[in-house]
Amino acid sequence: MSINQFGAWCFGAVIGWFLYFTMRHKATHAITDLAAVVGAIGGVAVLDLFPIQGLFSWYAIGLFCGFFAYFIIGLIIAWRMGQVRAFLVGAGAKKGERAVESFTIK
Repeated sequence: MSINQFGAWCFGAVIGWFLYFTMRHKATHAITDLAAVVGAIGGVAVLDLFPIQGLFSWYAIGLFCGFFAYFIIGLIIAWRMGQVRAFLVGAGAKKGERAVESFTIK
């Protein structure tokens, strides 16, 4: 697997995870849910301004590492606070807004 293929895979993993999480954990959806995706794709568009090959791959790998590092650190902090369920499901939602009523963590 080349660095370009790996970078594309990382980019797809981050975008896929974000879209899955947004669609799974929100009862209502709006165009604003996709703002982060548009921002990430906009970052790729800026890379076209530079003549160096392989920048997309490094951008995507950095995006992947930052995204999942944030998730893992957040999960560790939530575990230490005993709030893993709230972290995974979303404690900030208003009552009745969650679409994940059958989701349970034991």
